[in-house]
Parts: sequence; structure tokens; C-alpha cells
Amino acid sequence: MNLTPDERRIRAALEQIETPMYDIGAAVQEQRSRLSHRIPIHSPHRILAAVLAALLLMVTAAAAVLQFSGGWHTIFGNGVTIPEGITLPLQSSQTVDGYTITLEDAIVSDSSIAVIFSVKSSDGAAIPGPVDFGNIMLSVDGSEPKTPDAAQSVFNPDAPSVQYCYQEYEYAGTADTVSLTFTAGPIICMESSDLVTADIDLDALYQAQPLAFPAGTEGEARAEAYSLQYFPGVSLPLAGRAPEITFAGIAFDENGLCLALSYPVDGASAEFASITDMRTGKSISALSSSTYGNSSSRRFLHQACFPDICADDLPYLKPQLTYTFPIVLANQTMTFSFRTSTADSWSRELALQLADGTTVTHLIVSPTCIELEGMHPDSPDWEQPSVTLQLTDGSCISTNPRATTFYSPHGSGQTGYGISYEYLSEDSSRRFLSLSDIVSVQIEDATIRIEE
Repeated sequence: MNLTPDERRIRAALEQIETPMYDIGAAVQEQRSRLSHRIPIHSPHRILAAVLAALLLMVTAAAAVLQFSGGWHTIFGNGVTIPEGITLPLQSSQTVDGYTITLEDAIVSDSSIAVIFSVKSSDGAAIPGPVDFGNIMLSVDGSEPKTPDAAQSVFNPDAPSVQYCYQEYEYAGTADTVSLTFTAGPIICMESSDLVTADIDLDALYQAQPLAFPAGTEGEARAEAYSLQYFPGVSLPLAGRAPEITFAGIAFDENGLCLALSYPVDGASAEFASITDMRTGKSISALSSSTYGNSSSRRFLHQACFPDICADDLPYLKPQLTYTFPIVLANQTMTFSFRTSTADSWSRELALQLADGTTVTHLIVSPTCIELEGMHPDSPDWEQPSVTLQLTDGSCISTNPRATTFYSPHGSGQTGYGISYEYLSEDSSRRFLSLSDIVSVQIEDATIRIEE
């Protein structure tokens, strides 16, 4: 494209702005087409038109830079609140095996780092199922890579051409700028089958190897009991595609019937989703399900429980399964790196004593969350402290505890805790905050002002 001197200056200025979502060349061409050839080249109108074109392009380019990733609304809902300037738009993409993986946005502070990744087919085709982004590793300034402390992704069947993933990492640093390197891949899609009926004689299996769990039997005790059952002749519906998935057990507990499947840690998985009563045609959904791991055999045992079923019902029941098959979309490790300044967070050591005997010894306020650390009395009735925030606009917002860790100092009679709280909008959607928006934090009845 041949540019006039004025247009070349416009383009040179715009190329100093990082606008990966904006085609500068196309914008210049569009603005050129809008200029009427009837304007004399040396007239003041021509000069004014060039200035206006430059201003329009700069405003449009700036708008592109400030645009948020669609992943924030897809993952956290349309009510998510993100202050202007808190996110760093990146739009850094790599295409592998026909799929484009993009590091879209980041929120980087000196106590936490959050990012949005996306994956989409290069030809715009639908992704066949939910994507497993795995643990996207983060290295800060060349440090040992670490896994995320929180991750969330959503597959929207109504918009299957793109899927987003949110990953959040704890970080403790003092540098004004940091170099971040994210390592992702391989990227896997989890394709789910339709509901399929298993032609299994549950009555014959249970009569051959009866098993009943006493009330309160959970976890390893159930897995150990199932391991004593053996059903080599049971054929599952999709055994040709997933021969490694096997029928692992049948039992009754205080609620009803329990069925178990076994499958490897890596590969296809399955679960009993429902049971059809052939007498009535009624479908009974699983009341609950549990997955138990076995590190020595690298297999999972998945149990599904169906309420209000007794041994007399077994001859008339047909179970239905759903399978999940991993499909590798991008079979390569990808690296995304950038350097940026860090947003402010606020951290203080405290000696706060609450009414129930809980102590708060450390408080961190960051753009993504609030973190409390301390001790609480050993009590089964202990509840996490409530936390609210007072903002500069006079409003008060609530929080939601999303993760709690515990430890027990030897002989202390108390339990140590660490709690991470999410900020909430008025409709209880996720919210992110700039430190400058926060006046104070209230923990139960105690108010802690955020100092400048």
C-alpha cells in the first residue's frame, strides 16, 4: 500500500502503540478512502482532515488496547466488575496443530498474579468438548516454576468455538517490575459420550459377591472393600474404545445402591450416571459420586450412589454410563513471556483477637482477593471470619471465602489457618479491585484502615 507522507507519519506514530487486536494498515486505508479527492492537496481542509484521521486512529487504537478479554465475562458471568486500568491486555498467541492458544489478559500485583488464557480452532470450528488446560506453570524473574493456586474454566455449548481459562498464582515480591514466563501444554479436550446403557446383570453380580457398607464407611475403607471384589467377565458398552475401564464393584450402604468403575489416571474415564427401572421406565439419577485414587496402581476408582434401591430391585435395573475421552488439541509445550510493572497490594502483620478466640496475624489485600492468616481454637463449630470492605465511593462490598488451608502446631490446642476471600459485586458475581478504591477492611467487628 503506497502511503502519503502524512499517512506514513500517522502509521509510524501508531506502531509505537502495542495494539495486537488492531490492524493499523487497514485503518489507514479506511481513513484514506473517506477523504474526498475534491479537497485540494495544499488546502487547510486537507491538513485538518489528516489531523482528524490521526486523532480518530489513535482513539480507536487506544480503545482496542483497553478492551477486556471476553474470558472475564465467560468465566465469572456478565456481572463481573473489573476497574479500568487494572488489567494488562496481552493478546499473545501461538498456533499449534490447528489450534490457537492465547494469553489474553493479566492482573499483576506484588502479592498475586492472575491470567486469562483461551484456545480456539484456527478455522473457527467448534471445540468438541471442555478443554483441560492443565497446570499452566509460572516462573517469575527466572524462579522455579510453580503451579496455580486457583484455576477455573467454563465450556459454553452455545459458543463452542472458544474456551477460556482463569489461573491465579500467589506471589510475594518487592520489585516494581517483573518478568513473567508461563508454560502451557499440551492442551487436551475432554469429549463426552452420550448416555449408554450397560447390559449388566446386577442381581447376579451382587448374589455372587455381596457387599454392604456399615454406616459411616468412607474413603479408603470403601476402596479397600471394592478391591476384594473381582468381576473379570463384565463387559461395558464402549469396551472396544476404552478397554482399560473396568467394572469395579457393587454394594449397598445406608442410602441405597453403590456402583463402582475403575480407570487409569491418564486416559479415558467413565461414571455411572443413572439407572433405569425396567418395571416403570423411570430413570434414577446418582445421588452422589466419589473418586478415590490409588497411587501404587495409578488408577482411579469412581463410585456412584443411587438412593432408595434395595437388593430386591436389582433384577429390574439397567445402569447407564457416560464416558469421557481425552483428545489432544495442541501436542506441544508453549511459552509466553512478558515484562510488566506490578500493581499495588497491601500487607500487614496484625495481633487481632476476635470474639470467638480466633486471632488474625496477617492480612493481605490485593486486586484479586483478601488473605487472612492466624489461629483459631480447636472446635468443630468454628466458622471463618466474615470480611467486608468499605470503598472510596462510600459503598460496602462483601466477600466469599473460596479456599481455606489448615495446620496444627504441635501441642498448641489451636489450629492454624489461611483463608482466601473473593470480592463480590452486588449480584454476588466476582469482582476485582484496585487498592486505591479501598478505604478499609472489616473483619467481624474490627475495622482496619488501608494506609496510603
